[in-house]
Amino acid sequence: MFPVHSSSLLFFNFTYLFPGISESGKSTLAKKLDGLMIPINDEKNILEFSEEGILVKSYFPKTDGQPKEYLINHDVTGILKAVLFPIKEYERDSFIEPLIDKGLIWRKLLTCVAPPITGEDHLFPNYYEMIDRLMDSVPFFNIYHNLKDSPEFIAELLRSIK
Repeated sequence: MFPVHSSSLLFFNFTYLFPGISESGKSTLAKKLDGLMIPINDEKNILEFSEEGILVKSYFPKTDGQPKEYLINHDVTGILKAVLFPIKEYERDSFIEPLIDKGLIWRKLLTCVAPPITGEDHLFPNYYEMIDRLMDSVPFFNIYHNLKDSPEFIAELLRSIK
């Protein structure tokens, strides 16, 4: 199990994970697709390996004094279908680009997957193995998201992932 700075959306039993740094568009995508898909958490998610696949969950409660409104559904869990790194697009329609370079995926993941804290390494004994396992288990993409595109268009892009 490990935490990821990400938003996640559930469509039927499958979850799409959008990891990234602040201001990359993770929450924007979750809020835009809320209603067509179910947001699990638009800020922090937990990935857990299971026999069914990689489960995406939210263990992070909303607390008073948070600077913005978070989308959090504690009772929603889904099997990870794909990981998509959001990139803001201004010129073209939104599109998805497959990622196959594992080195690039590693670098992108390390910006948003919480590393073990020194002294608490025992909580994540297989941290790097889990990242490798994640990369071997699901496809990775960049999602270039144009804010002008409709929620239906973005949802169709996600549903086109095989």
